[in-house]
Amino acid sequence: MLTTPDAQLRIATDPDFVNLKRYGYSLDAVMQQFPDGCPDKVIASALLITEDDVRNMKDQITVKLRKMMKVDVEN
Repeated sequence: MLTTPDAQLRIATDPDFVNLKRYGYSLDAVMQQFPDGCPDKVIASALLITEDDVRNMKDQITVKLRKMMKVDVEN
């Protein structure tokens, strides 16, 4: 059985590992199931984080990409 600390270590070190037994713990398998994007609930479960954490990460990524692309967007 995979413990939480073991899963967290694998998430941090194995690029294909996600904590989703139904997909064989494989990011590739998840991507095949959700080719157009994965629901936040699934992402949170896969990475052992909350859905709020997922949304915050997406927001941070969006801001960073907009800055890199020099896109001015009003809030």
